[in-house]
Formats: sequence, C-alpha cells, structure tokens
Amino acid sequence: MAAAQLEKYCIIGAGASGIAVAKIFVERGIPFDLLERAPDLGGLWNIGTASGIVYESAHLISAVTTTVFEDFGVSTDGPSTVVDYPSHAWMLDYLRRYAAIFGILPHLKTGADVEKMTPLDAGRWQVQIAGERAPRVYSGVVVANGHHDKPRLPSYSGRFAGEIMHSRDYKSQRQLRDKRVLVVGAGNSGCDIAKDAAFASGAVATLSMRRGTWFVPKFILGFPTGDVLANVEWLLTPLPRIVKTYLFQATLWALQGPPSRYKLPAPTHRIDQAHPTMSDDIPRLASHGRIVVKPAIDRFDGHDVVFADGTRAAFDLIVMATGYELAIRFLDRAHYLGPDGLPRLFLNTAHPEHDSLYFAGLIQANGSIWRLAALQGRIIANAILARQSAREEWDTFRARVVAEAGRPSPLTFVASDRHKLEANYFDYARTLKRVAAIFKVARTKRFAAERPAIADDIRQAAE
Repeated sequence: MAAAQLEKYCIIGAGASGIAVAKIFVERGIPFDLLERAPDLGGLWNIGTASGIVYESAHLISAVTTTVFEDFGVSTDGPSTVVDYPSHAWMLDYLRRYAAIFGILPHLKTGADVEKMTPLDAGRWQVQIAGERAPRVYSGVVVANGHHDKPRLPSYSGRFAGEIMHSRDYKSQRQLRDKRVLVVGAGNSGCDIAKDAAFASGAVATLSMRRGTWFVPKFILGFPTGDVLANVEWLLTPLPRIVKTYLFQATLWALQGPPSRYKLPAPTHRIDQAHPTMSDDIPRLASHGRIVVKPAIDRFDGHDVVFADGTRAAFDLIVMATGYELAIRFLDRAHYLGPDGLPRLFLNTAHPEHDSLYFAGLIQANGSIWRLAALQGRIIANAILARQSAREEWDTFRARVVAEAGRPSPLTFVASDRHKLEANYFDYARTLKRVAAIFKVARTKRFAAERPAIADDIRQAAE
C-alpha cells in the first residue's frame, strides 16, 4: 500500500548491525522493512552467502561475553556450554535466535538487493531494489550493510605467474594445500590464514607486513582479554586514556615481551593507535620457524616476489588480506564521505544535511561492533520519535549533528585506509550513551501510527 509505505523506515543489511537496529525499532513500534540482498540473514558471519566473509577456521576474536548483545547473554536459550571464542557457526546461530526471539523476522525481506537510494522531498528516500519495477519510498533509511564489501587490492609492478586471491575469497584450508603461500597483511584475517597455511602443507608459510604490529593474546592470566580489559576499564574510569594505554602496553610487555623477541618487526605506534591483531599463534609460529615474516612487497617477477629489503622467494599463491575499501555501492559517495575519505557524519551515525539518513556499524573499534550498533540504534530510534513528539529535543539533536558532523577523533591512529573508521570502543560507547540520554521525553515514547493503513501494516507484520 503506497500510504503505508510512506510512513515506513528502511534498514539495509541484516547482519549484526542491522539486526541490532531492527530489534530497537520493534521495541519502539517504528514500522520498517529490513532489506537483505542475500537469501539469509547473518551478514559477514554467514559462510553460506555471498555476503559472508568468514572461513571454516574463523572464530570470534573478541571474548563472547563482551561481544554479544547485552540484552541476550550467552546463557540465554543457548548451548549449555559456551566457549570463550566460539566459531562463526555459533555466532550465526546466535543472530538467528536473536532475530526470532525479538520479533525481527516478520520485517525481514531477503533477496532484496538495493541498487540505488536517492533523496526525495520532505526527508523521504527512494529505494530501488533489483528486480522490482517501481522504487519503494521510505520516510527514512538506516544504512547497516557494513564496510566489508569491496576488497582493497594493492597493485605492484611486474607480473605474478601464480594465483592471487583476496581474503574475501578464502574459505578453507584446502585452498592452501601443497602450495607455497604468501599472505599479505597482518590483520586478524591475514593472521588466521597464515596460521592455516603453516599447517596446510610441508612448505613454510610467509607473512608480508608493511609495519610492525602488536599481537594481543586472547587470554591474560587465563581470562579472555576482552573481559579483563572491560573490568580494568571500569576500575580505571577516571584516568586519562593515555594512562590506561600505557598501563595495558606495559602489562602486555611484561607478560609476553616485545614482538621483536619473536623475530617480528617492532611496532612504531602505541598499542591503541592501530586496530589490534588478536593472535596467540603468530608469535609462536614465527619463533618456531613455521611462518617467515617479510617486509612489504616491492614487485613481482614470475613466481618470485621481491620484497622491500631486496630478498625474494617463489610462491604459488598470494592471499591479499588487505582489507576493504570504504564504499557503499548503492549510495552516492558524497552523501557519506568527505574529500579526505573520512565519514562526514555525526558519530558515524547521523547525516548533517539529510535528517532522515542514518548509519549503523560504520565504525571500527577494539571492541564489540554489535553493541556499538545497538547504541547507535538507540540514538536513531530516539531521534525518530523526538521528531514526531518531542520537537525541542529533536532541534537540540539536529543542531549538534550539524555542528559536530565530521569532527575528527581526539585520538590519533595509524595513517592508513584501514583506520579511517577507527575508534576506541570504551570512549565511543560512552559518547553514544551520553547522546542517547539527551532524549529525556522521546526515549519513553513509541511510534504513533497516524493513519489506519499504517496500523494495519504493523499488525500484519507482527502476525
């Protein structure tokens, strides 16, 4: 029904971020469609869809207790035994149970591939879905499709005679068997794949690193690192961020020693200035000689790769674990990025010109993106309801969005494309909570359906 459609909101992406926002919209009575281009929900955690970027050996890199949604803990309706770092299959099952229990599934439309979204008058958005003749019109849009879609592939001079793949296309250790493998990039995926390669055949795996990296163990004194950090963060709340950083770095140094002790390049940045690589394996495998660490690639020469230090080695397969470009294929780049390639948004959530355009999960942090997306969703829902029934709060919020959109982080991160979305989890979460709290009236409201057709539409979706 066209009338009902005008009053609906649209959430694009049924991964963890989209599901987080959808749950809050259900609670607040905001009518919406949850559009997912894949045939199933789960986003990057669903190995069975084109959206999934996990692989058979993938496990959570942050502690499960500090990653999953706060309103649905790991002991709720779940397996009797939950490990600290569960597999991708467990995480997908968790998302499915969450969506079912909190009434999200009636709003989910799979196979809905958004090709283009365009602003209209009165804050509305036109959304064109592949295969649908007429575009849909929504009162507002929440873009929650993540930032792991378009692989970043560096180019080098020369020609490589073997096979090159991006980590997005890596699914199984079987792809590495009996091959001389070079993995480019020491992020979490790159290190997982390098570990797989080290045991996939008799050949020694090679890891190319442009810069030194802090390898953070998954356990500290037998406890999951994320749990330890969360408790220490709470205890040290009054201290400045720089003091907390040096305390953590000193503790890691005392317990594990510097990376150079494991024949790994020394980082030139503080531990909080780059996205952490959670790995107990790479230092151990490097010190055992199962992984050889090389600097950046200089050029290709047949099957040989020549590195920046002048050394060369022959390979059959190169896996580019080089991350993803910040690109939303269905939205004009000027709507969310500035000339410097950084988001020109308020807290990576609200748009300064389009007051009905929001984003969730467009952030990279040293903690749970799921929980950050839920906090973003709380702000978005409050803003929608303030616009409807608490105009003073709406005006205050919008003034802040316009004034602070695109404001750089007070923290300094490594200057690379990978860190354009980086934030400190604890500081960013506290800021989101403070912004959500400015809605004194709106946060107690539910969406008021002004037209009978809308009420019918909501009721049908809930049945």
